[in-house]
Amino acid sequence: MTSTRWCQNWRKEFKISRKDLVWMLLSYHSMVLCHLNSRQSVRVFSPAPPNCRRFIVATNVAETSLTVDGVVFVVDCGYVKQRQYNPSTGMYSLDVVEISRVQADQRAGRAGRTRPGKCYRLYPSSIYQKEFLEATIPEIQRTSLAGSVLYLKSLNLPDIDILKFDFLDPPSRESLEDALRQLYLIDAIDESGQITDVGRLMAELPLDPSLSRTLIEANELGCLSQALTVAAVLSAEITLRQTRSKEMEGKRKRQQLPDGSGWGDHVQLLQIFESWDQADYDPRWCSDHDLQVRGMKFSKDVRNQLSQIIQKIAKGPTDLQARRGRKSDPDYRKLRRALCVGYGNQLAERMIHHNGYHTVGYRTQLVQVHPSSVLEGDEYGKLPVYVVYHELINTTRPFMRNVCGVEQTWVKPILKKLEKLNINKLSGGSS
Repeated sequence: MTSTRWCQNWRKEFKISRKDLVWMLLSYHSMVLCHLNSRQSVRVFSPAPPNCRRFIVATNVAETSLTVDGVVFVVDCGYVKQRQYNPSTGMYSLDVVEISRVQADQRAGRAGRTRPGKCYRLYPSSIYQKEFLEATIPEIQRTSLAGSVLYLKSLNLPDIDILKFDFLDPPSRESLEDALRQLYLIDAIDESGQITDVGRLMAELPLDPSLSRTLIEANELGCLSQALTVAAVLSAEITLRQTRSKEMEGKRKRQQLPDGSGWGDHVQLLQIFESWDQADYDPRWCSDHDLQVRGMKFSKDVRNQLSQIIQKIAKGPTDLQARRGRKSDPDYRKLRRALCVGYGNQLAERMIHHNGYHTVGYRTQLVQVHPSSVLEGDEYGKLPVYVVYHELINTTRPFMRNVCGVEQTWVKPILKKLEKLNINKLSGGSS
C-alpha cells in the first residue's frame, strides 16, 4: 500500500473477524512499529496459529527493511508514496508515483524468502518493461541539499565550487543554488561562500541546518535548554498524537494540552515536554493527554544525545538541563528570536488584507498556516506579520507546518541579506 491510511482502509473493508486476521501496519516514513503494541508485534512475526491465515498489510518499508518468516504470497500495487522537494519553492510534497523495476523486484523477493512463494503484480509486464524506471531516483535529487552542501564547505577543500562539484548522482543546479541561499541566510557561509565559525559548529551537529543554527543562537541568548527541547521533538519526526483513540475523546484530551501561549507550535511543543518533565516523564501522563508514548520517549532520548554533543563542541558555558517548574518569559522572546535566526531561510510575510502569507526568499507563492497550528491572531484576528516555519508541505494546498510568530525588527537583517545575495560568489571556487 502507498500509505498507512490505505492500510487501515483495506483492513476495514476486508470482511474477516479480528480473530482470523493477524495484521500489521508500518509507518510509511519509519521502521518504528508505531501502530502496534508489543503483543501485536509478537503476533506479526510469529507463525500463524493452526487453521489461520496471516495477512500482512504494509507500505514500502517492508520492501527491504523486514523479513517476516512464512510469507508465501505478495501482492504488489506498483505504486509508492515518495517525498519530493521543490527547490524553487522550498516546498515538500508526498506524491504517489510508480515504483522502479528495482523496487518491483525487491517486493517480489519478499515472497519465498524461507519457503516457495509467488508475487502477484497489479500491473501488466509491459508497464514494468516500458514505464518503470530502472532504479529509484536517488534521494540527493529529491531532497533539500542544505545539509550536504554545509558538509562540503566544512571540508576545507581548496577552490571547491559547489555548482561545479562532481557528484556521483548530480542534483540540479537549482537545488544547489537553493542550498547555498539557505546557508547564507542563516550565517553558515559568508558573502564569498566561505564557511563561517557558526557554520563549522553547525556542521558538527547531526541536525537539519536550521535547527543547528537555532541551537547556536539560543546558546548566545541564554535559552539553550528550551531550544534543545524544541529541536529534539522536531528532529524525532514522530507524530505525538495517538491514532487509536476515538476522535472526539482524543480531541477532548488534546484540548487539555498547553496551547503555546498563542505564539505558535514550537512553543507548544516546548510546553508539552516541560509538562511531561514535571510529571516525572510518566507514560500515563502521555496516555491521559492522547500523546504517543514512544514518540515522547524518543524525543527525550534525542534531547539527551544533543545535550552531550553540545557539551563537547560549545566554547562557553551552557545551560542544558530541562528545569522543572521553570518560569519562562511569558512571550518566549529569546526562544522565538533564536528560531527567527535559525529559520531565516524559512520565512513568510502576512498579506495585508487577510491571513494568507507569501514566502520570502523563494519564488513568491501564497501559503497558509496549517489548520492544526496553535498560532493565534491579535484582537482583530490578524496573525503576526512575520512567521518562520519548520516545513512547507503541499497537500490540498500549500501549508506551513510548525509555525512561530517573530518580530519585524528580527527579520530586517535577513531581508537585507536577500538584497545582496550573489549565488556565483556563494558557490566558491577560484573564478
